[in-house]
Order: sequence, then structure tokens, then C-alpha cells
Amino acid sequence: MKYNGTYVQEEDTYTIWVDYSYYWDNGDYYQPPEADLEIERVMYNNIDITDFYWDYVDDSMHSQIKEYAEENRPQ
Repeated sequence: MKYNGTYVQEEDTYTIWVDYSYYWDNGDYYQPPEADLEIERVMYNNIDITDFYWDYVDDSMHSQIKEYAEENRPQ
């Protein structure tokens, strides 16, 4: 299954929006479960900072976004 979503982090002086695609397969007896998160676009106060995200921020936010995607996936 795959779905698209948006992760939003609001702080006092800024807001970050991250558009993502999340894929998962629950697996079966022969195949273990798997999941993948792809970041599509990152906005900071309506400014596209996707390249900056990939160069400097990815490691610190990726696990937060993946956890959010897993918790909010359609059942």
C-alpha cells in the first residue's frame, strides 16, 4: 500500500511542511514486513527548502516523519 501525506511542525516563529510518500507491505509467511518513506517537498514559511533539507536536515527529521507516517497510514 502507498499513500501521500503532509507532516507539519509548527513552532512560535516558523512552520515546516513536509510532503511525503509512504509505502508499506505487512508481509506474510514468506515475506517480512517492509516500509519506505520518500520526502517529496519541504517548505519553510512558504519557501521551498527541499534541497537544503536533503543537504543538512534529513537525518534529524527523517525518523520523526517516518513515525508520523506510520501512525497516520490508512488501515
